[in-house]
Amino acid sequence: MAETKEKTTIPVEENIATDMKIDDDRTGDDSAEFTGATLEIGSGSPNPPVPSVAIAGGAAADGSAFDRGRPGSVYGRQSIKSTTSRTSMRPGYVEPVEITKGYFSYKDGSFDNAVENCKSLLKNELDGSLQGAWLLTEIDHWDNEREKILLLTDSSLFIVNYNFINSKILDSKRVMLHLIDTIQVGDLTYPKESVMPDRQHGGVRILWNKGEQPSFGQMWNPWCSSIPWTTFSHHPVLYNPKENETITYNVDDFYESLLQAVSKAFQKKKPGEKVRLIEGPILIENYLGVSSLVFNQSHLGFFRDRNGVSF
Repeated sequence: MAETKEKTTIPVEENIATDMKIDDDRTGDDSAEFTGATLEIGSGSPNPPVPSVAIAGGAAADGSAFDRGRPGSVYGRQSIKSTTSRTSMRPGYVEPVEITKGYFSYKDGSFDNAVENCKSLLKNELDGSLQGAWLLTEIDHWDNEREKILLLTDSSLFIVNYNFINSKILDSKRVMLHLIDTIQVGDLTYPKESVMPDRQHGGVRILWNKGEQPSFGQMWNPWCSSIPWTTFSHHPVLYNPKENETITYNVDDFYESLLQAVSKAFQKKKPGEKVRLIEGPILIENYLGVSSLVFNQSHLGFFRDRNGVSF
């Protein structure tokens, strides 16, 4: 069992609007349903309060808002700390141990070695020191799922596509934290007109598009790497009962660490400016994605041993 590395909790910073705007786009439905809440975080007063968010209906059963008291990430496989999920998990789904063992990322020392290899991407003068590492599921603009290593530093977020079979970095993306303008957490949903089956779980979306939408060509190119946002959910290994407490695969732990890192980056790079923090449904624009349905159900975006065939 890896040693747990505790991180000092840094409050997400200030300038909280006193008039909270609640996004509610329901029409003719008076039932209690979660519709989202928006909060702005930024830099300003030297001793800001820890922010709380008013939720429009359907909030957590205990009435709680954003909790800042969870532990920091560790590089190792497991933690004795609880990681109760804020982003919803698929109800009733259990990842059998036989399936879990098939992930090459789950082999002994595989993730730790991958993190060490990925450290070669970091530039100390630009990125600062490494704050945490996670293995999560990225959902791209074509609704395809792939496992990605996330490295969070003082100033940057690295999203790394890593081949766990050959121990090679396939590609990577650096997102400067002070360029992020919106962070969203909530259930993943499809448009009403979509015939895709409900995902029944949540995730986190990070945007740095300043409100601008990608071009038609970008959105319809499945290999486009310039989409100015990214979406993450729990890694499937988290659904194994033995790994329910493992924060390496938990998107909630990444989310809370990201909030703290972004807050500090804005204090340093953009004092006075703000980031939108949204709790509400995350829309995936997939109406009839047969290719993504096959891709995801076959776990083609994950490096696995498939009955003797490894890819």
